Amino acid sequence: MYNIDDIKHFKKMCSDISILMLDDEVIITDAYSDVASRFFNSIDISNNPAEVLKAYTSTKYDIIYTDINMPGINGVELIKEIKKINPKQKFIVISASDESDKLLDLLALNVSGFIVKPFNLQKFIDISMDQVSIILQSRIMKKELLTVTKEKEEQQKMLIQQSKLAQTGEMISMISHQWRQPLSSITTVIAGLKTRLQLGLYEQKENPLEAMTNDFTKAFDKIETSAKFLSKTINDFRNFYRPNKEKSFFNVCSAIENVFEMIQVTSHDITTNIECIDIDGASITSYEGELKQVFMSIINNAIDALKEKSIKNKKISIFIVVKENNIDVSIIDNAGGIPNEIMENIFLPYFSTKNEKNGTGLGLHMAKTIIEQHLQGSLSARNSQEFQGAEFLITIPKNLTQG
Repeated sequence: MYNIDDIKHFKKMCSDISILMLDDEVIITDAYSDVASRFFNSIDISNNPAEVLKAYTSTKYDIIYTDINMPGINGVELIKEIKKINPKQKFIVISASDESDKLLDLLALNVSGFIVKPFNLQKFIDISMDQVSIILQSRIMKKELLTVTKEKEEQQKMLIQQSKLAQTGEMISMISHQWRQPLSSITTVIAGLKTRLQLGLYEQKENPLEAMTNDFTKAFDKIETSAKFLSKTINDFRNFYRPNKEKSFFNVCSAIENVFEMIQVTSHDITTNIECIDIDGASITSYEGELKQVFMSIINNAIDALKEKSIKNKKISIFIVVKENNIDVSIIDNAGGIPNEIMENIFLPYFSTKNEKNGTGLGLHMAKTIIEQHLQGSLSARNSQEFQGAEFLITIPKNLTQG
């Protein structure tokens, strides 16, 4: 028997639980309702199983209490049909002792509990309390899961934002590196013209105007060429970092060559080798900008490793292999490789092999996120004995099917 505290506790548990009491006889559902209303605030009563099935939605009831023998649709058939709509729907069957022939069918339908007639308060609480406890525990777990999921989403947003800031710093650094030479050229040309004018060199010529015109024309051509290069650099980087949610058809080999051009790898005294046997077959439908970001991140890491370790004959090799449905890209340097003890950690957020000044620990993490979550591919790393360096292996589908 339950004491008053047990009953109060059960009532509190049931305050937010919705139930349906189903029997074809009104007098019986009224009796059920009298007992259930002591505990449940949300109760529906029905004497027509066909109407219940017609109006059923998967979120309508936490528990359905039902009889077995009813005209039209019996309890077993009703449970079977509703389980097709919502396999998780909980049923408590109220049955007579002479209905045991239906027991195996009901067990096969994963019925939550049985109340053997005659129906009374003790039996009702015994069976219902277990199911209500399971429902409440499930709600708590769902809430906790939603909280964890939301926290992960927020963390991912933060990582993306931090990665964008890091990429912005890299972009500014690369732009300044590429601008140094043309700006120096413009400065030199202007300084040369000013010097000639200040020293009166044109006045000493036979035809000062012609000499000045020739020099200024050449100077303007050089300045225009340098200015076009500066403009192209800005446009290249602007297009590279512009968010683009539209898939496009592009060539992977050309995309890698474009990244090499943007980074100006050869200016770092690094020999490059790109092998793409089937250039035409290396065209895919995917997100070009995101894939280029991955290439740039891995190649920049290779450049940094080659510089930090003072490798004499610096080299970066890239091999593109076209398969039936995928394209494999291997990016390999000869900087000595990644220490085995940290190999499994290199894709973790905030883990960096660089010093604090030069590394955020987000580049490889974001690269893996982009490849595996956005581009439906895979990204892994290993050490290459042949090249004496780190090898990053990227596999991407030729045709991105979603996103």
